[in-house]
Amino acid sequence: MSGINQGLAQLHKLLQQLQAVNDQLQRGPRQVQAREQLVVKAEEQLAASRANLKQAKANADRKALELRTNEAKIADLQAKLNAASSNREYDLIRGHIEADRVAVSVLEDEILEALEVVDRLQIECAESEQRAGKAVEEKTRCAEQVAEAESGLRLQVEGLAARVRDAERVIPAEIAVQYRRLVETYGAEALASVDGKICTNCYVALTPQTCVSLNSGRAMFCHCGRLLYLPGGE
Repeated sequence: MSGINQGLAQLHKLLQQLQAVNDQLQRGPRQVQAREQLVVKAEEQLAASRANLKQAKANADRKALELRTNEAKIADLQAKLNAASSNREYDLIRGHIEADRVAVSVLEDEILEALEVVDRLQIECAESEQRAGKAVEEKTRCAEQVAEAESGLRLQVEGLAARVRDAERVIPAEIAVQYRRLVETYGAEALASVDGKICTNCYVALTPQTCVSLNSGRAMFCHCGRLLYLPGGE
């Protein structure tokens, strides 16, 4: 393998390593952001659970108050029944009492149902609180892990970037500008090795003239724009 091909192969490897570390460095904040979104969602669900529980308790309290009011009304009617001065008045009051007792019976059933709803929502609310707490813990742990790894990754980036700059000395001056544009556009994929006579980026066969030029140690670009090099053994 000619000197330039060997140098480009090493440069490509370093660019790939640098890109992998940069990707890992950038992945950390995205992971933290994803955890933050889970926290927001969990807290929204918790707020909704608490609102539903509050509404259910208010409904149960309202029915309980209505029950006490009806029971007091029955007690008042019972006193009037005992003091009734005529059969007609007695029958009328008794009819009201029976109707109110039916209403009380219905309310008692509704209160039981309302209390069952409250119990269920209390369980749901507790579960929502646990999920929200767990989401916060996981976000905190993720943020700590990312922060802990960040300094080491940045050191790796600095070291690899220095090695890339050193390896870029193999780039001929006449293609340096084009190479730089490729790297800015495609990153590590600015370069592509040749497998036989095929570009490993676009998988299109190279022309015989391009193959000859590569074998002679000239820097060549594929029609897909990538800077080509021959791998080891060529």
